[in-house]
Amino acid sequence: MKHLTLILGGCCSGKSKFALERGQSQCPLDLPKPRKYYLATAQALDEEMASRINAQKKQRSADWITLEESIKVPDAFSFLNKRADVVVIDCVTLWLSHLLMIKSDYDILTEAEILIAAIKRVDFSVIVVSSEIGCGIVPADSISRLFADTHGLMHQTLASLADEVYFMVAGIPMQVKGGKA
Repeated sequence: MKHLTLILGGCCSGKSKFALERGQSQCPLDLPKPRKYYLATAQALDEEMASRINAQKKQRSADWITLEESIKVPDAFSFLNKRADVVVIDCVTLWLSHLLMIKSDYDILTEAEILIAAIKRVDFSVIVVSSEIGCGIVPADSISRLFADTHGLMHQTLASLADEVYFMVAGIPMQVKGGKA
């Protein structure tokens, strides 16, 4: 990968908007029309989520190409190789949730490792958006603990690989790792 940025934060903290701004700033300046992709993992399973997805779409300018993939995200990264200059994946928290819905004993840790390996192999810049869920209490049931543990381990691995890490609070990016914002 050319450049990896990890953006973490709570719900409605401004992660997606900031990811699009970072994506724009990471486009090669020598290209007349950079190839910017937004890899959306959300599924419109109810009316409220459909409304959220539509609001997210309105945030993006027309030069962002949207690719919707809720399960086979590592395959999407393979598809985007040689096609993209920058890709925003929004968000890996939803992606992991979708994996758990397929089957409760699904090995999401393996899937997270596959995604990280796919990110390492691409020839474009990647911006990963994810919710920070590890600031609360320890979940009461085993499947929720598996999700929280896998999610946290994936964040640690992505952060160790990332050139930049940001934590969003109330729309304000706090840089945790990397150069100037």
